[in-house]
Amino acid sequence: MLVIIPFKADEPKSRLGKVMTKTERRKFAYMMLEDVIDQVERASLDWRVLATSSVPLDNVIIDKRDLNTAINSLIPDKTPLMVVMSDLPLIKSEHLKKILEKNADVVIAPGRRGGTNILAVRSSKFRVSYYGASFCKHVQKARQLSLSLEIFDSFFTSIDIDGVEELIELLIHGNGKSKAYLKSLGFSLNYDSTIPELYRPKELLP
Repeated sequence: MLVIIPFKADEPKSRLGKVMTKTERRKFAYMMLEDVIDQVERASLDWRVLATSSVPLDNVIIDKRDLNTAINSLIPDKTPLMVVMSDLPLIKSEHLKKILEKNADVVIAPGRRGGTNILAVRSSKFRVSYYGASFCKHVQKARQLSLSLEIFDSFFTSIDIDGVEELIELLIHGNGKSKAYLKSLGFSLNYDSTIPELYRPKELLP
């Protein structure tokens, strides 16, 4: 199964602007992408990065169209395929292998707040509908097409790194390049409060 990894190369992770500079956010996003690619390769899967602009990798498809249009243009010829978001640095190859073991036409690993973090599609009739509550939209689409559907429920696949709260999860549970990069920027966790809090020295904030 081919894995498609969407990657927004131009203005990634704008919600982290209060704790990272633009340059740091770009580097951080790329480190997460490398973490995801590493796990995809460990699962022995072929992959392509679907990027909005040039990325220093070999397996890259450049497509400036919106995400839905870009992925839906690939489904007829590339099915079966799996769409794995590039900001999932906590996923492991074992998660991808377990998703592959499911025989449903559509397998969804939901993200928090109603998103879709991983989507495996075996039917060329299916079309993606990202943005907003995409998990609900994908479930509805599968049912409308009478396709078999399975939900892959995992804490680690549910964590997509968008805001400060998710950085905390990465520092607790991560072990890849993106966590190492956060630590190199001076990020750490303050355990003195009731729940862990993200800390970065003021002189290192943007």
